[in-house]
Amino acid sequence: MTKPLVVLLPLLGLALAASLEEAEALLRAGNYAQAALAYEEVLAQDYRRLEAHLGLGVALFRAGRLEEARFAFDQMLRVFPDRYEGHFNLGQVYLRLGKPEEAAEAFQKAVSLKPTEEAYLALAAALGQAGKAKEAAEALKKGFSPERSLAFRLALAQALYAAGSRAEAAPVLYGVVNQDPKAAEAWELLARILAEEGLKGRALRELDRGLAQVEGKARARLLLRKALLSEAPEPLLKEAYALDPGLWEAAFHLGQIRLRAGDAKGALAPLLAAYRASPEPEVAQALAAAYLRLGDPQSAYRYAGEAGPPGTFLKAQAAYLLGKKEEALRLLEGLSTPEVQALKGALLLELGRAEEAVGVLRPLYEAGRDPQVGVNLAAALVALGRFGEAEVVLREVLQRLPKEAAAWYNLGLALKGLNREGEAERALRQAAALGSKEARALLGR
Repeated sequence: MTKPLVVLLPLLGLALAASLEEAEALLRAGNYAQAALAYEEVLAQDYRRLEAHLGLGVALFRAGRLEEARFAFDQMLRVFPDRYEGHFNLGQVYLRLGKPEEAAEAFQKAVSLKPTEEAYLALAAALGQAGKAKEAAEALKKGFSPERSLAFRLALAQALYAAGSRAEAAPVLYGVVNQDPKAAEAWELLARILAEEGLKGRALRELDRGLAQVEGKARARLLLRKALLSEAPEPLLKEAYALDPGLWEAAFHLGQIRLRAGDAKGALAPLLAAYRASPEPEVAQALAAAYLRLGDPQSAYRYAGEAGPPGTFLKAQAAYLLGKKEEALRLLEGLSTPEVQALKGALLLELGRAEEAVGVLRPLYEAGRDPQVGVNLAAALVALGRFGEAEVVLREVLQRLPKEAAAWYNLGLALKGLNREGEAERALRQAAALGSKEARALLGR
C-alpha cells in the first residue's frame, strides 16, 4: 500500500511576525535545526500561533528528531484540538516511530475532521502495519467515492487482497487497468489474484495484456509474476532482472530454480546479487544451502545465522562440518523433522553418547528404513556391545546398498564382537575394497 509522506500543509493567511517569516525561510532552505529554534522563539512570545506549532513539528520531523516532533504536534493539538493538520502529522510521526496503533488513532481523528484522500490512505497504511488488514480495507471502502484517484483505487484493491477479499479486489483492479492500461502494479496484483483463484491460464493472459501496454522498468514485475506461473521461468527471470537490477525477487527465484536443479554453483551469483539488493532472511537461507552443497561450511554458517530461525538446521549442519558438534546439537533442540533427527543421532554417536543415539535413531530407522540412518544406528549398537542387533540392521542395509563401505565395516566389527572371525574378516576386506580407511587400518594394510 502506498505510504503517504509528511508534508507541510498550507499555512493560514495571517499576518506573520518578522521572526515567523525568518523561521519559514529557514525551513524552506532546509536548515531544520535553526528553523526549530526560530519557531520556539515565536511560541515563547505567543503560544497560540498555529503556524509556529505546525512549523516546529515539521522542522523537527525533517531533522529526524521524532520524539520532539511528536511532542510538538501533541502540544499543537492541546491548543488547537480540532486542527486536521495536527492529527494528520502526528499520525505520520507515530508511523515513523513504529507505533501504528497510535498512528491509526491520529489518522482516524484527521479523517473525522476532513475526509481527504491522503488521510484515508494514511489511516489504511497504519492499520495495515498494525496487522489489521480487514480494518484497513474497510477504511478505504468507507472513504471511496467516484472522484477518488487511481492511486486510491489501487490502494483499496491491495487492502482488499491483504484482507483475503480477492474476489472483491478484482473488479477494482479491472477498473484501474481499464482507465490506465500502463498501471503495472494493478496488472501484477490482478494476475496474482486470478492464479490464486485457480485461473492460471487467465492470469497469464492478463499478464500478456499488461506487458503489451507497460513499458520500461515497470515491466520487470510483470515478467517476474509471469515467471512464477510459467513452466519455463528462467528466461523470464533473467529478462526481469536485466530490466530492474533492484528487483531482488527475480534474482532470488533464479537462484532458487538453479539450486533445486542441483546447480549450486550457478545459483550462487544470482543469490548473492539478491542478497546485496535486499538481505532478506529467505535469501540468506538459500545462500547457506548453496554454500553447503559447494563444500563451504564457513560461508554456510554465516548466512544461515543471518537467516534467523528458518536457517537453524542449515546452521547446525554447517557447525557439524566445522567441528562444532556441541553447538550443532544445541541448535537442533526443538526441531523434529526426520533430517534433524538423523543429524542429531549422528552427533550423539560422535560425541560418545551411544545410548542416546540409539534412542533417537531406532524409531527414525523403523519409520523409514533409511539405509544411512541404519548405518549410524548399527554403529551405535556396536558401540554399546549389542552386536546381534547391529548385524540384523546391517544385513538389511546391505540388501539395499551392497556397496556401502561403512555398513561393511560396521558389520565386520559386529561379527568380531560375536566371535565370528572368518565372517568378520571377509566383511572388513569388502569394506577396504570399497575404500574404507578404517577397515584397511584394522586389517593392517
